[in-house]
Amino acid sequence: MDILSFLNGNFVFPLLALVLLVVYFVNRIKNNRKYKR
Repeated sequence: MDILSFLNGNFVFPLLALVLLVVYFVNRIKNNRKYKR
């Protein structure tokens, strides 16, 4: 699986959306841990 071949296609926008969702959920989990502490 070559990342460059993915970037050449229309796979960029779904990939960006997925990354944004992952970052959002990770930040939410970190915030929840802070509040629980």
